[in-house]
Order: sequence, then structure tokens, then C-alpha cells
Amino acid sequence: MIANLNSDEDALLLAELGQRGPINVERAMAVMDRHGLDGLVLGQPVNVFHALGHWPQIARTRAGQPAGTFALIARARPDRWGLVISRFLHQYSWADGRSRSDVGVWLYDALGDDAPADGRRAGATMPLFNDRGAVPLSPIEQHRMDVGAQAEEERAAMADSGAALVAAMRDLGLWAGRIGYDEPVIAEVCLRHDHPGRIVPALNALCEIRLIKSDLERRLMARAAAANVAALDSTGRAIRAGATHRELQDLFRVETAQRGNSAVFLNVDRVSADHSLGRIVEGQTLMLDGVSHFLNYHGDFARTVFVGEPPRSAARAAEAAAFGWQAVRERLRPGLRYSEICTIGANAVRKAGYDTIIGFGPHSVGLAHTDEPGEDHGGFWRKPDIMLEAGMILSVDCPVMDIGIGGSAHCEDLVLITDTGCEPIHPLHDPVIIL
Repeated sequence: MIANLNSDEDALLLAELGQRGPINVERAMAVMDRHGLDGLVLGQPVNVFHALGHWPQIARTRAGQPAGTFALIARARPDRWGLVISRFLHQYSWADGRSRSDVGVWLYDALGDDAPADGRRAGATMPLFNDRGAVPLSPIEQHRMDVGAQAEEERAAMADSGAALVAAMRDLGLWAGRIGYDEPVIAEVCLRHDHPGRIVPALNALCEIRLIKSDLERRLMARAAAANVAALDSTGRAIRAGATHRELQDLFRVETAQRGNSAVFLNVDRVSADHSLGRIVEGQTLMLDGVSHFLNYHGDFARTVFVGEPPRSAARAAEAAAFGWQAVRERLRPGLRYSEICTIGANAVRKAGYDTIIGFGPHSVGLAHTDEPGEDHGGFWRKPDIMLEAGMILSVDCPVMDIGIGGSAHCEDLVLITDTGCEPIHPLHDPVIIL
């Protein structure tokens, strides 16, 4: 399985992420125009990655702390990007695997916003790493040194992150405009420096951008989904009476890792709790709903498993879930709203003579399991009635909502919405795994 981690396709995807972010640039410009935004200043790791193809390393080690790496996008200059990053992380993470002339870099020494008025550091620039010269530098060391030197030749590093952020916004023509942001610290910096324009929260606008996938995103999603499907199928076929929910979740983690994905969760028989020690019994029908990601893009797949001979009521429920998803899939197309999808599924199941209740739940999938805008309700997000557009990647959850039937059932795939309908982005499997 190790060979799969270094496949030619994976290498191509990694190389492409080193040259550009996965963001759909045309979509981004259109959304910014619709919201009247001159640009975006982004600090949340998922948004920095979406814009630049780089997940800030410090976000993995200091989760929950204010951002220190920022991506900037100017609507007037879609071919020019901005990156604000510390000198250390620029060499230690950004430089690896990439050298981009389309990204302007604003370096800084320390986190903070209390530099002198001009933001410049006091004293001369000192090298981050001391070359002892005992042996030639490795290719990685030389590349880091070259990329770092080029960035510091183009513009001097600032004393701190606040000064660098202000300098980047000024240089990209964003200082006086209407700017969308995603991190409170960005607004705080602008306020302290008397930003003359307007700065507005942009989380929903960013989710709108992510609804429509670029070509690179579609390929990343297909890669993630195929591995996720194979991992869940393998997990399902390994189930035996006596296995605990926890053991199956652990197995799913192994199966996804062997295929180059990272597990997010596995729901076993409607149970998602990591500490569940519930056991599988002979004759049980159970749903498996698994999510994992490849380079931050998510696969989402669900199937029903028969462990031995199922009760008639459970088998009938599994049949209804699969039928409902098939009926919905045949009708998916641009212009259809989420509410209409639910109605189509419920009507089809009822018309076919099933009395099973299916919880049809459409959601966009991408950089999150549910990657879509929300409606603000007192500061909380409520799911809006989104209209399908070509380029969306959609899941429609079809779990059985009845209990007392001898188990649980579910059927779910990922599809790309096309101009005329939809198509699966991963191989389709039978709706039931029979052991």
C-alpha cells in the first residue's frame, strides 16, 4: 500500500499545489464583485490554504491561537497574491516544494503589533540558519536559502506581523478599499492603524467561493473520495460479530492511512462517539458512514452492512434508503434547491410503497464535510435552501430514521453537479455489504 502514497497522480497534485492554490479564481472574483469587496485578507488556515495551497504549519501546533500567516487577494489583480508570514516559517515551511513569482511576500520577525511607526526592524538582518560550510548544502537547504534571500531582496522584513500586514495591504492597493476578513486580529490591526476603508466579515462569502470547485479541486476531491470509498468498503467487509464500535473506527483510521487519506470520523450504527464500546451481533444490520480527507479535501461515503441474515424490517429499510438515493440522483441538476431534493426523495420512497422514513440531507462537500454558506440567526448559522450550481460537489445523506427495525441503514455517494445533471466522482458500489 505504500506505493499508493507516491503514485504519479498524487505527485502531480502535490506539484500543482506548490504552484497555485486550489481556489476557483473566476468564482472568487465574481463573489467579491457581488459582495462589493475590493479584496480579501485571510488568516484562518483553511482559507490561506484555499488561496495559496499552503496550510500554515503553526496552526497545527498552536490550534485556537490568533493567526500569524495571512493570504491577501485583490479583486483588481487576480494574477497577484499576497503572503504575510514570519521569516522563520517562510523558510521552514512555505519555501519547501515551491518557488512562486506570482506571490508577493511580506516577512516579519515577531508576532505582535507594536513596531515603530514605519514598521521596520531595528538593526541589520541576521541569517536564520548558520551555514557552517563543512559540506555542501542539501537541495532542500539550498532551495530554502535561495527562496528566503529572494524574498528579502524584494522587500525588507518588518519588525512584527501587524506592520507586515499593513504594508501588504498598502502595497496591494487594499488599504482604502472595502475588505473582507476572516480573523478578528485582522480587524484589530486595521483599527489600530486607522484603516480608512471598510472591513467586513467574509466567512459566508468565502463559503460561497468554495461551493464551485476549480479543476484542481475536482481532482483532489476525486482522489480523496476514491480512497475513502475503498477504506470504508474494506472496513465493512472486515466486520464480524463481537467487534466493538471502537475497533471498527480504529480499523477505518488504518484503512484510510494506507490509502494516503486522514480519517475524520466513522459513524457505526448511528454512533459517532469515539469511546463507544457497543458490540456488533450476529443478524444485525448497521450503517457505516465514513469521512476522511486527502490534502484537506474530503470524501464522504455511506453503506449498509448485513452481518448475517437481517430481519425483514431492516432489509426493507436498507432497500428504501438505496431506492431513495437513486431516485434523487436521477433528478439532480442546476437550479434545484435543497428543499426540492428532500421532497423528491420523500415522494419517491412513498410512491414506491415504502413506509420507511429517510432523512434526506443534501450538503456541499469540499474543505469540510459540510462546506457551504449559512444564514445568520442571532449569531448562529442555520442551513439555507441552497440552489444547485454546475461545479458543486454534493452529498445527499439518506439515513433511515426509524428505530426498532433491527438496526440502521444509510446510502450516500459524492456527485459533481454538471450542466445537465450529475455524475459520481468515485466508483459506485452496491448499496449493501453482505457478510
